[in-house]
Amino acid sequence: MNQEIQRKGFVSTGKAAQLCSVTPDTVLKWIKSGKIPANRTPGGHYRIHKETLVGIIESGSLHTHVETSIQSFKFCWEYYEKNGGFEQRCHECIVYRSRAVRCYEMIQLPAESGHAKLHCHGACYDCEYYRVVKGQRLNVLLIVGQEKLKNEIESNISRFDYNLQIADSEYNCSMMVENFRPDYVIIDCSIGKKECGSFTRHLFEDPRIPYIKIILVGDSHDIPSECNGLIFAVMKEPFSLNELENLIGMARLGKEVRA
Repeated sequence: MNQEIQRKGFVSTGKAAQLCSVTPDTVLKWIKSGKIPANRTPGGHYRIHKETLVGIIESGSLHTHVETSIQSFKFCWEYYEKNGGFEQRCHECIVYRSRAVRCYEMIQLPAESGHAKLHCHGACYDCEYYRVVKGQRLNVLLIVGQEKLKNEIESNISRFDYNLQIADSEYNCSMMVENFRPDYVIIDCSIGKKECGSFTRHLFEDPRIPYIKIILVGDSHDIPSECNGLIFAVMKEPFSLNELENLIGMARLGKEVRA
């Protein structure tokens, strides 16, 4: 039976979670709520038809991060590489060497700084890459230990004006970073002091997200000392949906958010 399901193009909840950039628990909730049709194996595991899943993702009905074609172009050199215009000289450009997320913010640097401007054939607003990334929403990854808060956020995810994903383990977090490329990571320190420190250190050192801003939520005694110098801000409890929206809003405006 399992081999038959695989031959027919079915995927597991874990694989579906990877395709949707969410946790397996989220996929299970979607199945149980009727958002995703699924078959069940004799062993009690859910299997989802891949073509059906892709159709649901493309429809946007899951409120998942479906802009993978945009987010895969997080960096300008990735965009031009995937569109056949990447040059070896990109490696010599200061935008590439500094892993700057937004090349157009560095356009005013003098030539001697090393900005190669290989694909700058006019003003930034005439550039295809600029038009793709300028309009995209911020990506926020939330690592939360409180099940009640997690469920509340997931059920209200469509209200945010940024892309929000939730992770509950380092494995899921790493998988999401690969495709989601968060601008901000918010870590709820209720997951435990040791876990909080581990998440923070690994995210800070992850070469895929060199300009990530990490925000910890908790009281001073919850914050691991090893996180000093690695985080962007600290926010005290209580942590709610409104607090989350206010926090991101302040951070986007460049305002001080450290408690």
